Amino acid sequence: MIKEKAYAKVNLFLNVLDKRKDGYHNLEMLNAKIDLCDTLEFKVLEQTDAVIIKSNDLFLSSQENIVIQVAKYMMKNYQIQKGLEITIDKKIPFGAGLAGNSSDSAAVIKGINRLFSLGLTSENMVEIGMMFGADIPYCLTDQPAFVSGIGEKIEPVKIDMKNYRLLLINPCEFISTNEVFKLGDKAGYDRKDIKEIKEYVNQNNIEALRENLFNSLEKIVIDNFEVIRKFRDFLIKHHDKKSLLMTGSGSSFIMIVPENTDFSDFISKYGDKYLIKVCKFL
Repeated sequence: MIKEKAYAKVNLFLNVLDKRKDGYHNLEMLNAKIDLCDTLEFKVLEQTDAVIIKSNDLFLSSQENIVIQVAKYMMKNYQIQKGLEITIDKKIPFGAGLAGNSSDSAAVIKGINRLFSLGLTSENMVEIGMMFGADIPYCLTDQPAFVSGIGEKIEPVKIDMKNYRLLLINPCEFISTNEVFKLGDKAGYDRKDIKEIKEYVNQNNIEALRENLFNSLEKIVIDNFEVIRKFRDFLIKHHDKKSLLMTGSGSSFIMIVPENTDFSDFISKYGDKYLIKVCKFL
């Protein structure tokens, strides 16, 4: 039996540039990983062709979702004459803009590669990931990176975040990524020049970065999902509006904060209603 960690992803910058003929969107992103994670355990079964997923989350254990699709593809494609049981301890919420499914899928690719000694290269694993989701290639790595194209172009960056934390606040509301992009394709997307963000990263200027976070999808979600608009209005009353950002297609909001920032009162007051985490960057 082996284990893999599947870490949550956040977008510190996200531009939607245009929609391609194949239905995907060209993007510009600055992504980072945080220490909120799912844990996957892999166990070989003697029952040939069996692929079983067990989880504390009913969606994973009862649905034909992307995670089990990736596992079945790899077992069949690499002609593995064994069965596989994957147990997932789910901590990353679904529909939260944290790439939970994609991160689990990336962990499945890495886990099966290790468990059966397939000898896959990073390029091989990225190719598999792209077959199932544009977020999976980045989720195969655990460092900050500029990501472009539809998610396949990954440029790792060195940025020192050890003196900062990420405040993550999730309203426990599911937002469909597909629906958000459909709405955005009709309404259009706000965009911001990424050059400034690249300069801040190159300079390791975290203070400038945290005040210039951006997400093309945030306005789409705020304009079309009243529950998220009200949630954001609530957060603005308690936190600095300028450094507050929705990650991915929602529903989570994030802030980069100095490591000694105290949120104990906020967590004590609202921790039973919302998922609130102060996370470290990987």
